[in-house]
Amino acid sequence: MKAERLDDVLERFYAVTVSRSVYVVQITYTGTGDPYLQKIAKDGKSEFAVGEKLHRGTMVSVGMQLYMFVPEGGGITSIERQLTGVNTRWWGECTSEVVALLLDGKRALVCLDAQDLVSCDPRWLEGTIEVLRAIGDSHPHCSISLHPDFWLLPPEQWR
Repeated sequence: MKAERLDDVLERFYAVTVSRSVYVVQITYTGTGDPYLQKIAKDGKSEFAVGEKLHRGTMVSVGMQLYMFVPEGGGITSIERQLTGVNTRWWGECTSEVVALLLDGKRALVCLDAQDLVSCDPRWLEGTIEVLRAIGDSHPHCSISLHPDFWLLPPEQWR
């Protein structure tokens, strides 16, 4: 359950949320489909069952929460890659607040078993920064929120 990369673009990572859930974030960018988030484990009171997918959107916004969304623009204008720049009618499903982002699914399950999980938990900060750096600023189907009300970490902490 390691992260996968194709042509140096992150294809998969894992997110642990405060609702005590683990999602695999599958970022499909090879023309075979859109990205999705699939719950692979839970240890709490989450409304989504294990196996359910969040998939209403063509991009994943990575921030305090993970949001599926459809970027606006194209044609004469550029595509809006930031969730906060897109009309909310194009926002899709989202997770609860993110505890950690991790490249290794087994490590995500260890995180899930930890006590007193908090948003952007400092115990997994190194893994979270590693994922944010792997996504970077130009991932084709994933954007890191740069708005202070939505970001998981300020850009200067992970860039």
